[in-house]
Amino acid sequence: MKVTPEGSAEIYERLIREPLPAIEVPHKPLRHEIYSLNSKHQVALIRTNDKREGIKEAFHMFGGLSKLIHGVKGEVIIKPNGNTDDAYPRNTSSDAVRFIAEELIASGFQASKICVGESSGRFRGFPTRHTLENMGIKAVADELGINTAYFEEEEWIQIKPPKSVAWPHGIKIPKRIYDAERIILTPILKTHRTPLFSIALKLPVGIIDPVMREWLHNNQNENFINKMIDLSLCFTGDLIVTDAMKFYPSRPRAFNEIAEPGLIIVGSNSVAADAVAVCVMKMHKANRLEETPVREHLSFVVGEERGIGSSKGKDIMLLTKDLVGDSKFKDTVNFIEKELAYERK
Repeated sequence: MKVTPEGSAEIYERLIREPLPAIEVPHKPLRHEIYSLNSKHQVALIRTNDKREGIKEAFHMFGGLSKLIHGVKGEVIIKPNGNTDDAYPRNTSSDAVRFIAEELIASGFQASKICVGESSGRFRGFPTRHTLENMGIKAVADELGINTAYFEEEEWIQIKPPKSVAWPHGIKIPKRIYDAERIILTPILKTHRTPLFSIALKLPVGIIDPVMREWLHNNQNENFINKMIDLSLCFTGDLIVTDAMKFYPSRPRAFNEIAEPGLIIVGSNSVAADAVAVCVMKMHKANRLEETPVREHLSFVVGEERGIGSSKGKDIMLLTKDLVGDSKFKDTVNFIEKELAYERK
């Protein structure tokens, strides 16, 4: 089903005129970081030519998914980047969703309790139902027997995270996200105008309603990042699976060149995983990222201030594996370690 800018804008504007109802509920404290080790965030960096193999190896290095699903009776939600229905690497690939879901099922988790959920973007994204169909994600879900959620069609709640400074009236998110026992974020590497990069820390924009999404975008850089980071206080991202096999390093919406790092990045924390991912983007000369020390980016400064996670090298356990014998992989690891050893003044 074709998704057009005009059709998407019509739905978006209607949802602003007729806001989705939401009941205010108590804020839930963020869950304990399941895969932290010795009080450090774990991040696995896998060099591979095979996405399935890379994801599987990263999970293995984390000790498998049994720890993630232990005692879980409710849903595990996989949250992709489905802003539009453009193919990977502009959005999450259906293969990434498939491989993660298959590993969950192989670890003994019920397919019927896995859900892939999204609320697409205001420009050629709505209705999300059609976007996920066009991306091939709905077909994967149907084949594996997992659920799909199109958040603008679902029930919503409103919460007020105690540490939030940017959302005085609270934040509206899908009840399904609020109720989920585990959430797996599946970002890609993207350049962006305001935070300069769009990875795991920006992925929660897809779980706020259109009214709040409109307000998110109506201010300058610092306010935008404060609002964006505060979204991570609303829910727990228990596992971050970043597909860094390839990406567009040019300015946003310019697709005239492609970088192919051939990497899978799996992290236990959004701040730590994004810090490693931004190092990779910087190494591949991504737009406007070359001159700034990675840890100086406002997203990481604010993320640390809010207590979401750390981008400090000493707070991150970097696990690495080269599955293809790439002689340059060691340079990548050294670059990341040097960048994250940087101390802010």
